Amino acid sequence: MKKILYLFIILFSYNLSSQDLLDLALVDKTKIINKDGYKPNLKTDKWNIYNYLYELNESKRILNDSITLIELISKSTTQNLTEWKVDELNEVYLIKKNQKISINAALESIKPKSKEQERELKRKIRQYNNNPNKWRGWPISISRPVYSNDNKYSVISFKFGNNGGYSCLYQNLNQEWKLIGVFNRFAY
Repeated sequence: MKKILYLFIILFSYNLSSQDLLDLALVDKTKIINKDGYKPNLKTDKWNIYNYLYELNESKRILNDSITLIELISKSTTQNLTEWKVDELNEVYLIKKNQKISINAALESIKPKSKEQERELKRKIRQYNNNPNKWRGWPISISRPVYSNDNKYSVISFKFGNNGGYSCLYQNLNQEWKLIGVFNRFAY
């Protein structure tokens, strides 16, 4: 019985940690999310790893261990692509590619904090529905979080509409996730 309880506690804390990481990753981004998972095109050859480390260490010494970065990138390229579910992400509206956005359903899912945010969201949704192919920032596609073996680091990648994207490296410090760097920026 103790083993089952212990296992349940570990799985529950892992799920909460993962949810905290996703909430942190989406804090300053649009809440219109592509339902399809995103698989980043990260490479593990020597030249690309050197460039990723350079981008991460540009402002300060963040990550000295290229093995951890190679491990995270290898895991991200082999992960399964599964659709996001509503219960996996807080206060987001999930859509399929080239799908029209229902204003009322989006407002109900996203729950804007003020009337001004609600008006701005309605305006952007109308613009997107009129011409989705030219909208460069929506919908955002997110990869599933990939964790290092020691659960200290995680990578999440983003793709913004038809605009480009980047990958973010997060670190778990005292049971709290912090963004420590952005790498692999790309644009179309």
